[in-house]
Amino acid sequence: MLVAIIAGSGDFPIQIAKENPNAFVLCVEYHSSPKTFKNKSEVISLKDPLSWISVLKKNKITHLVMAGKINRISITNLSFKKSTHELIKKTFAQGDNNALNLIGNFFNENGFEIIPVTSILKECFFKKGFYKEEYFSTKLKDFVIQNARFGTNFLNKMSEFDVGQSIVVSDTIVYAVEAMEGTDEMIIRAGELYNNYFQNNDFGPVLVKIPKLNQNFKMDLPVIGLETIKKCNELGFSSIVLSSKGTLIADIEIVKNYLKNNKFCIYAV
Repeated sequence: MLVAIIAGSGDFPIQIAKENPNAFVLCVEYHSSPKTFKNKSEVISLKDPLSWISVLKKNKITHLVMAGKINRISITNLSFKKSTHELIKKTFAQGDNNALNLIGNFFNENGFEIIPVTSILKECFFKKGFYKEEYFSTKLKDFVIQNARFGTNFLNKMSEFDVGQSIVVSDTIVYAVEAMEGTDEMIIRAGELYNNYFQNNDFGPVLVKIPKLNQNFKMDLPVIGLETIKKCNELGFSSIVLSSKGTLIADIEIVKNYLKNNKFCIYAV
């Protein structure tokens, strides 16, 4: 089995590549760079799906792992021509999950098998419950559990619309829902609302980040990393709720050290 990591932006692809030095890295242009990896690598353009296949076959790749954030192509940067690949045309009209399924089918039809990140990555999930439960009061834990139920129920009901994987809530108030801008921008938006209008609350808002219902677990699991946790802490969030089987943690040991040192609350459902 020869594995290629399709590397978007962020630290997560770097972590996976370090743990799998024999993996080939397919760097997505404007998202990741071969300079970042010690692995054998090559850059491809999102606009040219046929080049993806060419590079993968040239390097005798059999299996693919997708990691990191990949922004959609801006329609202002792409003029549709007769030669524009049908895959690009189709994904413009789809939500994230459906677009990824189309891309997955494209790879499968060309002889590549997509495997989940978890098949080549060591520990990357939090166990169910609170991490370092002894740090937190019963009142805070009750607050987080209540908001975890509300937030996960909201996201599950929203899944059919193929929108985001994250929401910021507090006492059944929805501060923000993740859309095209991504999790970090949503956190900043919610943090500004909280700090401008709701600081008299007992606890700060809760970020809930879980997979959608019917999520393609091989291609697009939500990821939480240290910078996202730091941002939540800096903006006064009380906690983050995530899935014990579906929210990946980038550099989990570094994250655990930060949580212990800062006594920030993580709750896995």
